[in-house]
Amino acid sequence: MPDIKPFPWRFVAPLYLGSSLNSINTTLLATALVPIAKFMNVSVAQTTILVTVLYLACSVAQPTAGKLSEEFGPRRIFLGGIIIVLLGGLIGGFGQNLPMLIVSRILIGIGTSTAYP
Repeated sequence: MPDIKPFPWRFVAPLYLGSSLNSINTTLLATALVPIAKFMNVSVAQTTILVTVLYLACSVAQPTAGKLSEEFGPRRIFLGGIIIVLLGGLIGGFGQNLPMLIVSRILIGIGTSTAYP
């Protein structure tokens, strides 16, 4: 009987990368809150909303992505999530004020949540 791998690397690698995006993103942002506050002339306390909105978005988007995965298939939802993360990253990269960064973080939270179903 041939040795059959149940999950090839082409299947597992995107799942590993997708599920690590959320924690990596938050860790990077936590170290940048003070420079962000200084650049945007807001208090550091105000920039903590950037962490909060990500987790709030995830708490809504993860179960929603699970239901959407049942309806449309997990691959489609995961690929759509990657596109949403890309859009959120672009908005955040070009963001010049706190509301734009908040929108960016919401999109990133929604996009990274699609990796879990």
